[in-house]
Amino acid sequence: MKNYKYLLFCTLLGLQACATSNQPNISLPDYLKPFIGQSAQTIQQQLDLKPLGFQTLAQPVKQNNQLIYTVIRPVRIPIPIAQSTELGAQNIPIQTAGNAGSAYDLNLKCHIIFELDQQQIAQSIRYEGKAC
Repeated sequence: MKNYKYLLFCTLLGLQACATSNQPNISLPDYLKPFIGQSAQTIQQQLDLKPLGFQTLAQPVKQNNQLIYTVIRPVRIPIPIAQSTELGAQNIPIQTAGNAGSAYDLNLKCHIIFELDQQQIAQSIRYEGKAC
């Protein structure tokens, strides 16, 4: 019986591990830090923000010793819907259903700005926007 409980526990733990998200636990600044000291061309070839949950809107813009990426982070905000179980009920439960009619879909923008030197090497990184 003890082995059965142990086997059941391990199976449930394995199923939970499969159900959890595989999104990396790295922050945007930590991900971008290795790009400091790299050329603008290398950054454009190797930068991939999709694993962090960002989508690139367009090709990066190079201007005035800057390489600027404009990215968005899609965010879904559920809207609580009050529903009474009975007529005249004192308590009104709040449901947060996941259907399309009960959520706002937002795209939060972020500008990632690589400051470049005269040789087009990244010296620092700045962020502008709510999604950074």
